Amino acid sequence: VTGRAAAGAALVIPVRDPQPWSPGDPHLYEMIFEVLSSDGQTLDQVESYVGLRKVHIEGHRVFLNNEPVYQRLVLDQGFYPDGIWTAPSDAALKADIEMSMRAGFNGARLHQKVFEERFHYWADRLGYLTWGESASWGCDPFSDQGARNFLGEWHQIVERDRNHPSIIAWTPWNETWHLGDDPQAHHRTHADSYDLCKSLDPTRPVNDASGGIHVKTDLWTEHHYEQDAAKLEQILTPSANGPWLREPNRIFRYGGQPYFLDEFGGTKWVGEKRRDEDGGDWGYGEGPRTLEEFYQRLEALVETVLGLDHCCGYCYTQLTDVEQECNGIFRYDRSEKFDLDRIRAISSRLPSP
Repeated sequence: VTGRAAAGAALVIPVRDPQPWSPGDPHLYEMIFEVLSSDGQTLDQVESYVGLRKVHIEGHRVFLNNEPVYQRLVLDQGFYPDGIWTAPSDAALKADIEMSMRAGFNGARLHQKVFEERFHYWADRLGYLTWGESASWGCDPFSDQGARNFLGEWHQIVERDRNHPSIIAWTPWNETWHLGDDPQAHHRTHADSYDLCKSLDPTRPVNDASGGIHVKTDLWTEHHYEQDAAKLEQILTPSANGPWLREPNRIFRYGGQPYFLDEFGGTKWVGEKRRDEDGGDWGYGEGPRTLEEFYQRLEALVETVLGLDHCCGYCYTQLTDVEQECNGIFRYDRSEKFDLDRIRAISSRLPSP
């Protein structure tokens, strides 16, 4: 199709038998954009791609292309030993996604980092679901200065990345449990973040605060690192008040949104030879004493979450060890810590029909 070269101009391209993008079939349409002179000569050209897919919510479930999708995510902080928050290469970004998929996960919550654009490129190509997030830790939502700075940056983040089909949810904030001296300012910043996101991209659900105080949200998320599967089931089993009122400073009641346990697990494992050493290594709860105990604990925790009918997905903490955090599926240098066949057998499971 050809149209006038003008800012904001829309071009409508008919597509026969459109093929949607999905994790199982990440179909992408290759695109060529050309700027032509009045006599038809090419003045400039750029190549890109586009994916067709739909994300929507029905009841307390998330749908992808009109089919319910159970999200088995892993927490990815995007740290590297040689660059910290900077990946050493484009190949390293691709490799992290491939590692996660080999371990049985179908996506990631991109935690507290605005990931590289090439990461999203590979997620699009490989069929990897992600939640886009901001590096919001330390930016108080009840602070006028914090809110002003954050909203300007969040606008740029969403605008930069909104065309990637692999991103299926946005998370502006993380663990905003502290209300400060002005709770109304805290709540207003959450609502403003949600509204800004929807104005820039009405096609995706928004999780206003991962594991924090939800004010205005399409997804209801909780964080819980209980290591005993039976206790975790008791904590998250719906009651008269619901598991979503676990935090005492929660003010807003659950409204029937899709419910995610978007941080759990985090079990420490540094290896049997180092288990008694105190090197500052850290993980949630008391670490298992043997490798077999780790597998059994992981399986019990995942099976517990899968058995919660009200829960439509989870995010396991985490993909790799990070600095002192030794709760990754892989080590910091991306070497394998576990038998990936056993890990994949656990993390690729789906809830019983």
